[in-house]
Amino acid sequence: MDILKEDIRSLLPSGVFLIDLSEDDRRRMLNCVIDAEKPVDLNLTTSISKDIHKSGILEKSYPKGMSLSVSSVGIDAPIKEAYQFKKNINKSISLSMIKDGKTYSIKAVIIDVKDDYVEIKREGFDNEFVPIAEIVHAKLIIKLS
Repeated sequence: MDILKEDIRSLLPSGVFLIDLSEDDRRRMLNCVIDAEKPVDLNLTTSISKDIHKSGILEKSYPKGMSLSVSSVGIDAPIKEAYQFKKNINKSISLSMIKDGKTYSIKAVIIDVKDDYVEIKREGFDNEFVPIAEIVHAKLIIKLS
């Protein structure tokens, strides 16, 4: 599976990342989950699916055949990488961090992102700079109107 992951990664356009690759043997389905620095749309997932099929890597790995599904991460997926924070600037997030050996959570708005830290704004506080390495868990706060 590691070789297949590397083969698929080599086919992805710049700024697109392979998040997960899993097999569903019962349904004979290969599930490929991607994310990108910019929003992922149907055109991008379709293009990547076509590139994977044209490359012949599926036939090489699955001579008896395997269906392919290419999709993007869900809106409820955790945010882990700097590029994911960048595409969510000005959005509300819930952050869990460890300080003095204890986990605590805060709600904030992403103001800016650099390679190794996120600038956030919490109500009633000055802007704060949180190292990405110290973030245990981050999720978008979904607001339904």
